[in-house]
Amino acid sequence: YPEDTVGTLMDYEPVTIREDITLDLVYRYLRRMGELPDHTDKLFVTDRYGVLTGILLLRRMVAEDPACRVSEVMARAVVTFSPLDEASAAAQAFERYDLVSAPVVDAQRRVLGRLTVDAVVDFLQEARNAEMLGRAGLREEEDLFAGVGPSVRNRWPWLAVNLVTALIASRVIGLF
Repeated sequence: YPEDTVGTLMDYEPVTIREDITLDLVYRYLRRMGELPDHTDKLFVTDRYGVLTGILLLRRMVAEDPACRVSEVMARAVVTFSPLDEASAAAQAFERYDLVSAPVVDAQRRVLGRLTVDAVVDFLQEARNAEMLGRAGLREEEDLFAGVGPSVRNRWPWLAVNLVTALIASRVIGLF
């Protein structure tokens, strides 16, 4: 997937269940898995073809009768992402809806993976670091320990501005 898209951030191992089973079967399935992936707050409910039909929140699942069917307990309104969505837009959605994880689906709504809050936070930190380097006249791929020649070529606009302002300041001081 292209850089800075949801596809580059997503986890390819979502936990999916079917809507026609009982919560007791879901409990047994989760016990057999042993350990849930990090930042799992919901399970993705799919039909037999892998098409997303809703989500089952873990906190809701625990409070319901194990004899209930998943279709009776699941939420059908779901915030989803496409793998080609911009990562910055997904980060805004995570903030707006207080998401911990969200499904990533294709055009037919088949589940491809999931986007987690830790991947979004990592993306935001990288973007902030790149912005800070840009303010200092550096690029991410630039070697901070490069020789004088390459450093001057990369930083000449900043060096020129600093030289001009230093000359102006010295002239002003000289007048006094």
